[in-house]
Amino acid sequence: MATSTKKKSKPVASKAKPVVVIRPVKEALTKSALLNLIAEKNELSRKQVADVISTLEGVILGCVHPNGVGEFTLAGLFKVTLRKVPARKAGTLIRNPATGEMMKAAAKPASVRVKVRALSKLKNAAL
Repeated sequence: MATSTKKKSKPVASKAKPVVVIRPVKEALTKSALLNLIAEKNELSRKQVADVISTLEGVILGCVHPNGVGEFTLAGLFKVTLRKVPARKAGTLIRNPATGEMMKAAAKPASVRVKVRALSKLKNAAL
């Protein structure tokens, strides 16, 4: 009679997320100070942190590139989107915000506006 041996699976230890303590930063950080702070907190070399920041910068710029997807989201913190603004012909009537009077406007070429929107974690941190 053949006996089969069943292997008992070991319980997988779930990695608990480290608790992030948010401490206020009293001075504006320069790029160098930011690199030093991140390197110190994560026990990485300054060069490694600089490479990560450079890669993140490249990804963001690639997303908002004219041939890119047009938006970038850093989960929970912010979202960068592009808005295409159509061209305006000369003589178009627009409202003067100071007086409310309608006036003829100069021509403007089409353009693209970059919009950065704060998301939940960033909004909650500011409260």
